[in-house]
Amino acid sequence: MSRTILVAPREVHDLVVRCARVGGCTAGVADRLALNVTTAEVQLGAAIEVLVDVMEGGHLADSPMASAPDVLAAAEVAARSEGAATAQFDRPVPLAGLAAAIRGAEASGAFVGGVPDAATAATSVTELVLEAGAAVPRDTDPGAEATGAFRNGLEVDRAAFDRLVEVAGRFLVSEAILDGIES
Repeated sequence: MSRTILVAPREVHDLVVRCARVGGCTAGVADRLALNVTTAEVQLGAAIEVLVDVMEGGHLADSPMASAPDVLAAAEVAARSEGAATAQFDRPVPLAGLAAAIRGAEASGAFVGGVPDAATAATSVTELVLEAGAAVPRDTDPGAEATGAFRNGLEVDRAAFDRLVEVAGRFLVSEAILDGIES
């Protein structure tokens, strides 16, 4: 059996939303987390593994992956009024929880410093520096990566994906349980 499986990015997004809801996240936080993890999986790879490790390590809703995008957004707002600001995270946060938020800040004209050049989805940061109006294009085009992933699928670790599917399955109540309630 292959160690990888080919999946659609949308499938990753949907499963992460369900897992985040199981992990105690609100609908909005779950959707934002799913966008960050899916973006990180497309751009950096191995983001699913990072997420399942966080899920298995404790309460997802209280993890830095769930709260870090808010910290980054607040720093972006501050940078727009002050020219620069630092997003400081109480606990290290893996880039799997920030990838889309970073791209969004950069797309709106902010430079985000503090991401190591050889970063992976598992690379953790404790702070990022944002400078308004100082955006510098990244070496890679995330649009091309995303287009390829949406057209051809995304090759992900099978074991991590299976763990994601297992946790996501807890989000919905099975038909057998509902039938039992009616009896």
